[in-house]
Amino acid sequence: MSKYLMGVDVGTTGAKAMVMTPDGKVVSTGYREYECVYPKQDWVEQDAELVVQQTFGACKDAMESGKLNPQDIAGLGFSVQRATFLLIDQDNQVIDGKFYGWQDNRAASEIPFITSKIPAPELYKLAGMPVTPTFSLEKIVWVQNHEPAKFARTRKILLTSDYVMWRFGTDEFYCERTNACCSGMLDVHTLTWSEPILTAFNISPDKLGTLVDPGTVVGSVSAEAAALTGLMEGTPLVTGTGDQQSAAVGAGVSEPGSASLTLGTAGLLVVATAEPVLEDASGFMMVPSSGILGLYELEGIQLGAASSYRWVRDTIADLEKLEAGKQNKDPYTRMEDHINKSSPGSNGVVFLPFLIGAGYPYWNPEAKGAFLGLKFSNTKSDMLRAVMEGVTLESKDMCEKMKANNVQINSLAITGGATRSPAWRQIIADMFDVEVKQLAVGDATIVGVAILAGVGVGIFPDVKSGVQRMVGYTDTVRPNPQEVAVYARSYDVYTAAYQAFQSSGLFGKLSGLSASR
Repeated sequence: MSKYLMGVDVGTTGAKAMVMTPDGKVVSTGYREYECVYPKQDWVEQDAELVVQQTFGACKDAMESGKLNPQDIAGLGFSVQRATFLLIDQDNQVIDGKFYGWQDNRAASEIPFITSKIPAPELYKLAGMPVTPTFSLEKIVWVQNHEPAKFARTRKILLTSDYVMWRFGTDEFYCERTNACCSGMLDVHTLTWSEPILTAFNISPDKLGTLVDPGTVVGSVSAEAAALTGLMEGTPLVTGTGDQQSAAVGAGVSEPGSASLTLGTAGLLVVATAEPVLEDASGFMMVPSSGILGLYELEGIQLGAASSYRWVRDTIADLEKLEAGKQNKDPYTRMEDHINKSSPGSNGVVFLPFLIGAGYPYWNPEAKGAFLGLKFSNTKSDMLRAVMEGVTLESKDMCEKMKANNVQINSLAITGGATRSPAWRQIIADMFDVEVKQLAVGDATIVGVAILAGVGVGIFPDVKSGVQRMVGYTDTVRPNPQEVAVYARSYDVYTAAYQAFQSSGLFGKLSGLSASR
């Protein structure tokens, strides 16, 4: 009898595969990186074939590192970066060989056209997604308007999971409906393709994948994929959900009022609710279905999040990265030493983390990053800590805006690669002034999709049963009252700085400087 589940996360900067027991124990992992490509300002693309091959490789690494018998894998489920898509021609070839990344902001120019067809409030009421270039619909409209010949060649518009699962062995293009919420083309109330949206933008439903529920077996590993992954041919392929919905499941967000904060490539604050809440006085929240059907999520997204910390690793902390590489150590461990040399509040330095624009609640693609308050007395340690704190300030801002809309948060679990840092966990507790629960398995995205795989192959009767079996916590981090006060002052500076930059037009002027090069 098969005894393990495999979760596969096809993320923004890499693919990770993890083999787990149904009781939530990690057996083995595999990880392969791939890069985003930036052909023009605000354009973000990925090599589709590289993404697929590295995903195969991550699965193979997990199988080999655990010395596993392929027959022991009961099934595998997929979590994916949301709103990322590609175009397929009549021969099932990827047009231009690329994914259009969710971080891509090229469609900012199309927003007036889109809202002339359907006003932004009406679109929000239909799809539960803000009108912003982050999502698939806006970029599809960009292709229609700027590259009509390419759109005419398009037979299928596929989200990441649709294509990757087909490459693993499904016989047609299946689109998991809760992940599809972030395409901007799904009716959030019925979880079916929205006829008004598709009609308004001349998108035939035949161009989109066949909608299926999360936790559905949609095929099995092909002979070709088996050879490249080390999996057994015929292993069931199970639909998961979008990465952040999967992370919420893997963090135990399974009841209204429960919440999780994910700090990975992107950052996401997720609060579970019984119904889609589509009233937001301060700025549109994302409101997709949870991976647990019948439950909805209120989401505030920060576009850069831990990508900002990776950026500072590769720039300001390049020496620490080089030294760590020579010693075969994690560069983030060296950076943690710097964080601890500084102090809460980063000795007066505040970082605006808008390196790829601002997400919720501002949805401002022109927003830019900045260090504020620098003095001769400040050190590299202060700057590194300021980036960590700046990312968390953006998370706190989302929380405060949700509270202003009467959103109740009863508990907070933290997840994502950034939360492996002890210093960062304490910063979150102090910044939010709440107790935070540290997950036993920090890769909540993969835990969540492993749970859905377990539902698909019959190990769990439903998702909540899987959560009870597989999700555990190791520690609770409590806020320090003195640091809570420090961060309240930092937050005041953060929000005032954003408003000053925006109201003065400085973000737009900075964008103009970049565009003029």
